[in-house]
Amino acid sequence: DRFVVLAPYGRLDSINTPKLQQALQQSLDQGDAHLIINFDQVEYISSMGLSVLLSAAKKIKKLNGSVALVQMNDRIRSIMDVSGFTGIFQIYPSIQDAMQVSVSAS
Repeated sequence: DRFVVLAPYGRLDSINTPKLQQALQQSLDQGDAHLIINFDQVEYISSMGLSVLLSAAKKIKKLNGSVALVQMNDRIRSIMDVSGFTGIFQIYPSIQDAMQVSVSAS
């Protein structure tokens, strides 16, 4: 299986989230069903950013794919916990961890 790694940066708010949404849609249009989103450079995520992630997860589920979120700082992880997203997404400490688990699950 092929993995696509997306690496948003800065604030995933109303200004920057459309860029992530466009990248996610482009990956889906190309048939990429296994995405890893690297949060290493993300400082903040708004409800709009969360909504885009949820929408992508629903689309990828229909393709029998996967979305893994990796390298979150404590603030982003806390937002994910409070919003219930840790129960929706696979979350890993690194890109390598996400790839190994996904490959062994295949």
